Amino acid sequence: LFRREKYANLPRAISTEGERAYTFEVGDIAYWSPGPDVAIYYRHDDQRIPEPGIIVIGRVDSGVETFNVTGSVKVTVELVK
Repeated sequence: LFRREKYANLPRAISTEGERAYTFEVGDIAYWSPGPDVAIYYRHDDQRIPEPGIIVIGRVDSGVETFNVTGSVKVTVELVK
């Protein structure tokens, strides 16, 4: 999507109690509540996120360049304690 993020539809909405952001950093994992979708940002395009913004819920610490490919990628997300 926009050659800056990979996204996936969630099976149901999650909490929207987090702080809304209208910009992102490469590596951010964010919730887009109208979807409900989750996105991983892999490239910056200097564009702002439209209303209602995103809620950053995590971060990819390394290897984010892996997402900079055409088409889909398969990702497993695990909670780190």
